[in-house]
Amino acid sequence: MNGNFDLEKRMYDSSSIADFMGCPQLFEWGWVRRLEPKEAKAPLLFGKAFHEVLLEWYRSGKMEEAIKKFDSLPKIMSDDYRTKEWGEAIFKEYVERYAKESGKTLHLEVKFKIEIGERIYAGTIDRVEDWNGKIYVDDHKTTKMLGLSFFESYRPNPQMDGYCYACRELCGGCVGAIINGISVAKAPKERFQRFISSRSPEEIDRWREDFTNVTDEIERSFERKKFRMNTTWCHRWGRCKFWDLCVYYRRESEMREKFIEQNFKRREEESVSNSNEIS
Repeated sequence: MNGNFDLEKRMYDSSSIADFMGCPQLFEWGWVRRLEPKEAKAPLLFGKAFHEVLLEWYRSGKMEEAIKKFDSLPKIMSDDYRTKEWGEAIFKEYVERYAKESGKTLHLEVKFKIEIGERIYAGTIDRVEDWNGKIYVDDHKTTKMLGLSFFESYRPNPQMDGYCYACRELCGGCVGAIINGISVAKAPKERFQRFISSRSPEEIDRWREDFTNVTDEIERSFERKKFRMNTTWCHRWGRCKFWDLCVYYRRESEMREKFIEQNFKRREEESVSNSNEIS
């Protein structure tokens, strides 16, 4: 499982916080019971692969080494525009488009663990850069369609707000996030767009309060062993991956456990660095 989340250690990352804020029942299935579908969706697989490609590109500057990261994708994908070959083509366009970067890379893949009260906020920031003398966190996002509504969804946002807070703590300052948007569509209006999502000091301070409040709720729910459903979240990004469990099998039953065994697997534990120092 994600090594940045551990209820016993009272350690949380942005994904676990965002899932609880969206739907506590989703949080229980995904983070307490550690369930994930046996068949991962194409957008998730493709996004992870492209993330690794860009990380290698910014680390080594070697295109061929970066392209090898697409080998993690299955040979057959359910989406014809999220294949290894299509990913390579988009990446080559990306390299040509951003042959000269506007900002200066300060740090890559920043792993952090920061104490907030008696709890720990952990995670990994893709890239920290200096843009015109100001510090920003970068995050790579693949999607079908770019545009203002897509980028505005990242302010406020648990992940970006948290990353800005962590960057400020570790680097001494942060004024926002740069969303590195990449469209995977066949013929998009814009293939690449970068958007500066600014953060005021007050917004970053507020995230610390939000972290404390949300994790208070998580621990109360865990202690009571009751996680409420937020049904407005069931179809927010298409149908929730746990929809069947909530609709047909939410109550304790042998049928539910059998359904879980047939359709889900448990995420394995992953290690995480104990250091919150930038290297």
